[in-house]
Amino acid sequence: MKSFFSMAVLFVLLFYGILLVLMPLALKWRFRSRARIFPRVIRFEDLPAAARVFVQKNTNSFELWGFDLITYLNLCLAPERAGPFLALLSNPHTGEWAGISYGVFKGNSRGYLGFITQAGDVQVETNTDVISSVLFPTPNRQVFRFPNVRDVFTLYRLHRMLVQQIIGHHYPVLPPAGQEVAELQGRLERYTRAQQARGYLELDWRHHCYRLTWKGAMVATWRFIWPGPLLCAWFIGRRTRAILKSRARAQQSQSLA
Repeated sequence: MKSFFSMAVLFVLLFYGILLVLMPLALKWRFRSRARIFPRVIRFEDLPAAARVFVQKNTNSFELWGFDLITYLNLCLAPERAGPFLALLSNPHTGEWAGISYGVFKGNSRGYLGFITQAGDVQVETNTDVISSVLFPTPNRQVFRFPNVRDVFTLYRLHRMLVQQIIGHHYPVLPPAGQEVAELQGRLERYTRAQQARGYLELDWRHHCYRLTWKGAMVATWRFIWPGPLLCAWFIGRRTRAILKSRARAQQSQSLA
């Protein structure tokens, strides 16, 4: 029995050792992100069939909360790959963004909903995506994921509570009509430049794209190998609950006053 346990431990250590060597190599070799991002405006009919169903199912729910559809986009984030696809919406009354995203890669597809509020250099993003991005959080871009949320109302309520706690009463401002896609392009490119500044990405001038550095590949590996995803989910959940509890206590004290 003792010999079996020792062999099992040795196998697990060997397995993790191989993953820690091979996965950074694979990520560094395969990961590409465009140096210049040019979201392409497309028609609703140009979306994949499953994306059309997902977008149509959720658009009306966003419109109930004052979000107007701006356009449909193919974000073209990676070379030689279509998508992800995005229905971009905005609320002119609150100065907020919303998106219905749908990605297709090697037969696997997923859709998720999201809200973004940006005031100055601070951005709060709330979405229902199940999978964390390969890229990394930055101090001025806080992302909260609620994969179990299925409806727009609940997600928007959570988003507003987080915005009030983090941004406070700073009022976000949308760009002039017709400049929404350019603003999205600038926001995406600022994010990749921030990744480069923190040492996670490096610019490949020859292929006009960003690649993961060894630091980025190693950190991404730890985030995707068990128990990394569990620890990330626990940390994000703990931070989110703390912010929401703080907000609830503040609202309660205001009502008592």
